[in-house]
Amino acid sequence: MFLEQVIVSGFRSYAIETEMDFNPGIGVVIGNNGVGKSNIMDAITWAFGENDLERLRCYGTDDLFFSGSKDYPSAEVASVALILSEGTGKNDPRFRMERRLFRSGDDAYLENEKPLNRQHYLDRFKNLGLVDALKTLVRQEQLNDWLRLDPVQRLEDAVSFLGDRSAKIDIRSFITEWNQGFRQYFITLLPEGDCRLFLCRHNGADGLEVEVFFPDKGARKSKLISGGERTITSLAAKLALFDQLQSAIYLLDEVEPALDYMNHKRMQDLLKGLAARKQLIMITHLRSTIELANTLHGVRTRRDGTSFMKFYFVMDKRLLRLYKCC
Repeated sequence: MFLEQVIVSGFRSYAIETEMDFNPGIGVVIGNNGVGKSNIMDAITWAFGENDLERLRCYGTDDLFFSGSKDYPSAEVASVALILSEGTGKNDPRFRMERRLFRSGDDAYLENEKPLNRQHYLDRFKNLGLVDALKTLVRQEQLNDWLRLDPVQRLEDAVSFLGDRSAKIDIRSFITEWNQGFRQYFITLLPEGDCRLFLCRHNGADGLEVEVFFPDKGARKSKLISGGERTITSLAAKLALFDQLQSAIYLLDEVEPALDYMNHKRMQDLLKGLAARKQLIMITHLRSTIELANTLHGVRTRRDGTSFMKFYFVMDKRLLRLYKCC
């Protein structure tokens, strides 16, 4: 299952209907700061059922609507449709899942234009293997949040992240499995380093501690990790946690660490490994990530501030050379 197309209308900075097509693998969205790239991530997660306004970067539901400009009236309906496909063949099953919000406050959910209530709509994503898709959204500014928590809060946050399945798991077994994935991702990014997650006692309660080993620096626990080291640690741990979820799609908003050339190559290895089994929808400014794109979208703004898609490519060597990516 992969996300084949996103259709946005009246949502955030997208005044008129805008379509974005994706292939399996890595879909990359690029553009200058402030043009509306992250609004695409908001649209996708909202269509997956997200209602948390903070995660949607909103103060109120009115912020979900296009607010109007000198060239376009304000939207009375905000809508996002996700076209999900089980394959790339013409006869492979496809599902159109659409969410609409009206200025009146009414919310509508549809599958293939057929109205559903919210619970049945969410259940369809579960049946399609995408029940946790909205949980995989990671933004650059939120990447390191979990490292700043104390061990007790960190464990509570991880268990809460698992949702209903947390009642059915053994915590020690879960941490052991998570730690294995954590080490795999971390060592891919930093082969000469190592890391571990482990249960601990903190102020009389169970907690989760993080310890990393960087070359020539010895072992460091979470509060002593800084800079790019913190980002590497956070990214590796979150990707390993996503492995415990049910989603064939990951949504990554500028999460690549600020690394040197060699480490960018290692990041490419990590992303290629992920893309072999997951679809990645990524916002980035990094050439090394753009090089990996199976599809590439460029977002721009009109003079009135509305967003539009400047170009869409299925990437090949000719285009990589044209955009000086190789």
